[in-house]
Amino acid sequence: MKLRQDIALRQQTRLTLSQDLVRAIGLLGLSNLDLGESLREAAAENPFLRLELPRAAALEDVEIADEGPSLIAHVLERLPGLVPAPADRAVALALAEALDAQGFLATPTPAIAARLGLPPAHIEAVLAQLQRIEPRGLFARSLAECLALQLAEEGPIAPEMRRVLEALPTLAEGGPAALARATGLAPDTLAPLLARLRGLTPRPAAGFSTPPARARIADLVFAPEGAGWTVRLNRETAPRLALAAITGPARERRAAQALIAAVERRNAALLALGTALAREQPGFLRDGPAALRPLTRRAVAAAIGLHESTVSRMVAAGSAETPRGTEPLAAFFGRAVAQAENAEAGPAVIARIRALVGAEHPSAPLTDGALAEALAQAGITVSRRVVAKLRARAGIPPRALRRR
Repeated sequence: MKLRQDIALRQQTRLTLSQDLVRAIGLLGLSNLDLGESLREAAAENPFLRLELPRAAALEDVEIADEGPSLIAHVLERLPGLVPAPADRAVALALAEALDAQGFLATPTPAIAARLGLPPAHIEAVLAQLQRIEPRGLFARSLAECLALQLAEEGPIAPEMRRVLEALPTLAEGGPAALARATGLAPDTLAPLLARLRGLTPRPAAGFSTPPARARIADLVFAPEGAGWTVRLNRETAPRLALAAITGPARERRAAQALIAAVERRNAALLALGTALAREQPGFLRDGPAALRPLTRRAVAAAIGLHESTVSRMVAAGSAETPRGTEPLAAFFGRAVAQAENAEAGPAVIARIRALVGAEHPSAPLTDGALAEALAQAGITVSRRVVAKLRARAGIPPRALRRR
């Protein structure tokens, strides 16, 4: 047998993200104030960068004492053990980002599935893994599911308790008597079940520190002009970056030029986003949420030639000054009313609920069912369950607590 040694040549193409490229991509998801902080760090490392920070950036210098672990830090620390498959980590992060301050999932899973371009069943499977996290009840989509997750940790849930959980919204509407009618359970059977539920935790994230509220400072400024609207970067918050006229290493000079170009692209993308919002939502700018038109991030991304994920990052971080005050860019987006049952309802529906509650008689507040009927008369068809969810999201207490 003769041994031969052959040399095989193979060509492989690999994209390596440099630190400058990673930083340039990250700029798209920063507000003006956060951009200023990032550029301050870059300018400290590169002598070719000359940075001018606006007065508003001084707010970033205020140090706030750490009061303990945050909810998102707690979730991220345990995420690898909860979701072992690396392919599912992007879904897990999207679900984690959708948590509200109480630990509930604030964005419906169909909306997350649509944004990620994945089947809803895939999102539900990853959500089930995350719901094993301690404390139990995190990542619930409703109070009933939150309590059910806590009960399931102790063993199988009895059929009578499941009936109570399914009819739980009626408790806020009509008290124990209404719940007894909805479940068909006798009062002496219902009483210990309710006592058991009262011993559970309705706010699973209550033990985590909440980041202090920071005043939202606008990144864009909208102003009326004739029949339309103009938009510009907010000079009070936008940092300015220039190339210093000095000599030094060519590598650092190229890095500075690349970062300046990235900032310019970021500003141009933000202005393009603002221009599209001014064109699509003149009624919202003029009259508020009740005049909001159906608009998705995907539609805006297609209109301005950017990827949907890029637009989503800018929307999540940005805010705008309008005649009615400073609004998050997310407020410019909303689903059609007809989609309210299947996806996150737009602010326009919430605005109408606020108006109806504001006009109700103090001694006879409207039930969620009555609110649904009033919305139906205005051409907005949503169920009582959706009305209850939107009412709670708007911070409006149930009927029993509004009676005076």
